[in-house]
Amino acid sequence: MTYIDLLEAIAGKIAALWPERTIYRDFCPADFKRPSSFLWVAPETGYRDASIGLVEWTFEAELELFSATDAYDAESTEALRADQAAVLAAFGLPLTVGDRTVMVHAMADSPGPGAAYVIFTASWLDSRPGYTDPDTALPPAGTAPLMEDYQLNVSVTSGPDREERDDAD
Repeated sequence: MTYIDLLEAIAGKIAALWPERTIYRDFCPADFKRPSSFLWVAPETGYRDASIGLVEWTFEAELELFSATDAYDAESTEALRADQAAVLAAFGLPLTVGDRTVMVHAMADSPGPGAAYVIFTASWLDSRPGYTDPDTALPPAGTAPLMEDYQLNVSVTSGPDREERDDAD
């Protein structure tokens, strides 16, 4: 799973709240429609070392909510607050992304005049890109498998009159 997969899942959950609204991604045009929202990934998103075979992904994205305007071209703070609360409530449970489940934390400050924001954060462990564990890696094609030390002890009996013989080593 990559941060792009997680961003798509977040956008899908927001789109399910308001199917008729546009979600602008990565950039917002000057003539955007209202009501709508703008979703982008923060620059802090990426991964860092967790162990020899694992990396820890950290993810942060921001959502800016735009409500409809009135005759004076002003947005309703109450409408922004309601939209913000709907987004926060939608992210109360872990989010399923492909075959993974990730807890996405949604946080928000009180909406100000004309703007409401929701910040999404998440972190998860994943395999290091390109890493192969030498203990479980398959040998290259055309080579003999590596040998291991082993000892075989066999006891053989051949009927009631024969004595038991130990063929160790």
